[in-house]
Amino acid sequence: MVGDRRCAPRWPIKVGVRYVEPRKSLEGSCRTEDLGPTGAKITMVNRCKPGDRIFLALDLPGGQRDTVCVEADVVWQDEMKEFEKECNYLTGIAFRKITESYRKFLISYVSGLHARQEEEEKRGDRFHQMP
Repeated sequence: MVGDRRCAPRWPIKVGVRYVEPRKSLEGSCRTEDLGPTGAKITMVNRCKPGDRIFLALDLPGGQRDTVCVEADVVWQDEMKEFEKECNYLTGIAFRKITESYRKFLISYVSGLHARQEEEEKRGDRFHQMP
């Protein structure tokens, strides 16, 4: 991957994802490594090429909406060598078609979850620093 060309922030949030790649009749489950309003980095079992179109269902636990469905394009994919055996590829995707309400919901969900995670880490750090 050459440089980071993202136009929006990403947060290191892991959520479950179900995907379909219709041209190859592939289906699978994976998870995000990071997530933002315009795309994500996901771990996948299947090999894809840049430009392949995939359809995703993002499972957002604890959200007002349990699932966000989005059409996306594969931007890049790298083979993973030292990660989990059931996921072979680290894949960058750009959301292609996402409704404005889903985009706003994703921004609210991931930024709120990330803020809570940071606060929990700070509380944990203070706990560990106490004599």
